[in-house]
Amino acid sequence: MACEPQMDPGGATGPLPTSSHGWSALPPGNPPGWGQELRNGQVLTVLRIDNTCAPISFDLGTAEEQLQAWGIQVPADQYRSLAESALLEPQVRRYIIYNSRPVRLAFAVVFYVVVWANIYSTSQMFALGSHWAGVLLVTLAAVSLTLTLMLVFERHQRKANSNTDLRLAAANGTLLRHRVLLGVTDTVEGCQSVIQLWFVYFDLEDCAQFLSDHVREMKTSQESLLRSRLSQLCVVMETGVSPEAPAVEGPVDLEAAPLLPSTARPPERALMQTELHQLVPEAEPEEMAQQLLAVFGGYYTRLLVTSQLPQAMGTRHLDSPKVPCPCQLIEAHLLGAGCCPFLAR
Repeated sequence: MACEPQMDPGGATGPLPTSSHGWSALPPGNPPGWGQELRNGQVLTVLRIDNTCAPISFDLGTAEEQLQAWGIQVPADQYRSLAESALLEPQVRRYIIYNSRPVRLAFAVVFYVVVWANIYSTSQMFALGSHWAGVLLVTLAAVSLTLTLMLVFERHQRKANSNTDLRLAAANGTLLRHRVLLGVTDTVEGCQSVIQLWFVYFDLEDCAQFLSDHVREMKTSQESLLRSRLSQLCVVMETGVSPEAPAVEGPVDLEAAPLLPSTARPPERALMQTELHQLVPEAEPEEMAQQLLAVFGGYYTRLLVTSQLPQAMGTRHLDSPKVPCPCQLIEAHLLGAGCCPFLAR
């Protein structure tokens, strides 16, 4: 069926692309050779589902088998509900479709046509549209505005997204001790939107130690800056509040009370209460470091598998000398003194 995860005969979930930074996506299910060890940033497996079908679920049982082939024991029950609830809700799936590259490209084409028509009709008021030079200027102006819009879209995609990346924080928090990170990407194959769930190996013990030391140092010397940066890591949550029934004073005569109400009352709508939830609350430096890695694990994984990580002069915990590790990315783009927020929304 079209809605089932696409599998090859060997059980792998389709061919994995090779990263341009030196991480070879080895075939899932083939354990490393004798004496070969997994490297930080190694793609273990990827699950794919069709985003345009009815509600479905990831084949996490296959992922569990693939991870066991690499010598990693991660029961799917530990993260199944966390991953599926984070990515397979209808509003999240619609968000992924509307923010996909083909939809952005289609929007850019419509934007170009509308802008060109508006500029051309406006130029007619100044007698510029009848000459070929006027048409050329109109075309150049429309192209420039469209390219600017596409650059804004591309910059937006490089930021951490609270609707996809940060929703994997709970699942990544569970998988950290197993040295596995989850990330999500989307692609289009034919006319189908496909969600890809990536499993990447990463031993974050050194990153956690560095971040805990850095947070402890900032608590001592730059506590206000630390609180300012962490205050940006919050999400808006809506919770239902049931209206309280009015209190009745004095004894109630049960015999005099009618068994059925005299008039039918329409059901009352639940009241919604909006509150901010802090993703990295105040705690011990070790706990805050673990939470930072869990929150930004999905963001880092997405940039890693799509080769969008910023270039670095040196790395701490990776083999590649030009690719930052998670603690470097968090330090540079969140905890740094001169950095700007990099959340998409």
